[in-house]
Amino acid sequence: MKQIYLYILLFVSGFYNSQNLDTISRSNLQTSVSMQFGKFLGTNDYLKTLTHREFIGASAELTVQTDGSQEWHRRFGRPYYGGGIVAFNYLKNSDMGSPFAVYGTFGGTIKETPAHSWNYETSGGFAFNWTPYDIKKGYLNQTFGSSVSIYINFGVNYKYYLGKHFDLGLGLNFNHFSNGALKLPNKGMNTFSPKLSLTYHFDEREFAPKDSLSAFDKYSTLDVNVFGGVRHSIFYGKDPGFEDFYVDMIRKFEGKYHQNWGIETVYHRQVTYKSSLGLGIGLMYDEDYNNKFYQDENGVIQSTKRFQREQLLLNIFPSYRLSISRFAIQIQPGFYIFKKTIDRRYDKTFFYQRVGFQYTVGKNFLIGIGLRSFKFHKADYIEWRLGYRIFNKKNS
Repeated sequence: MKQIYLYILLFVSGFYNSQNLDTISRSNLQTSVSMQFGKFLGTNDYLKTLTHREFIGASAELTVQTDGSQEWHRRFGRPYYGGGIVAFNYLKNSDMGSPFAVYGTFGGTIKETPAHSWNYETSGGFAFNWTPYDIKKGYLNQTFGSSVSIYINFGVNYKYYLGKHFDLGLGLNFNHFSNGALKLPNKGMNTFSPKLSLTYHFDEREFAPKDSLSAFDKYSTLDVNVFGGVRHSIFYGKDPGFEDFYVDMIRKFEGKYHQNWGIETVYHRQVTYKSSLGLGIGLMYDEDYNNKFYQDENGVIQSTKRFQREQLLLNIFPSYRLSISRFAIQIQPGFYIFKKTIDRRYDKTFFYQRVGFQYTVGKNFLIGIGLRSFKFHKADYIEWRLGYRIFNKKNS
């Protein structure tokens, strides 16, 4: 929890600094309120049993509308960025809790006329106040094992301009909730919903300059990053010689917390103004990989070392980076080299997937967060990242 609150603080600080760097005036502030009514998907056994899956949500945002004066403004559709809060009500499934999310948001225009616009929006933050899985209390919904989760949103919308200060919007949103295996079980939740919004511009609306995009210099970068995280691990299934009823479910879901940490370097070469391609290599320690669960002679769940000596994992990964001013989104499918598969219940595949967010502080320092997963849908752990940019060279 302390890590989550620290990252929220870092995000707010980064947003404040980015405002200063772009010298955005307060006249470009805007605020919006919205309502959404939709359904969550039956993505696990518990949710599939529910007849009613409707929910409603209400949100409020305060954002900064860029003015088109900088190159990245024009490249991303004169975007806005800021923060907000959204609260959800799960109606006939109120036992899920009364979750609310605090998030950062970024969006922009796809196409605009003097009367209306088509737009995209993205948001990411943390949701609180879920009712977590708890056998002792008889709550067996395995969607969330903790009261806190990550919140991610993607959406598109149409906005009709009501005068010079108001926009009326109608859109479609996809929401994803997951705690990144910080506490199992973690089946997660996905929702789809229409969204109705009203936006108020503190000053009169201005349209982006029609200037053509300028030429740009391509750069190559070399970064070194260190990262760490914690994963909740539990006993799966049963061992030979035992039956299901031998498994103590309370002890099973108490599990153990394992550390993950490592160092890596990645080289990127810019291929367009927004996009860079690269290759990285890293070395990491996965405590979960070095330990295993088993049932002793009495069927009690225990944990022990798998190897006489701790094993490190070497990994290599191609990388795609989308740069938005000082922010970057990274997609990195990777491969563990020489990884052993001993027990398929516990050993993840040698192929993993990572999505991360990075912010450049000053000239060379990097902070970020990433989610490492496997099989494209199973969260492994959340990475908290610090890095340093060794060089940023213009390509010849």
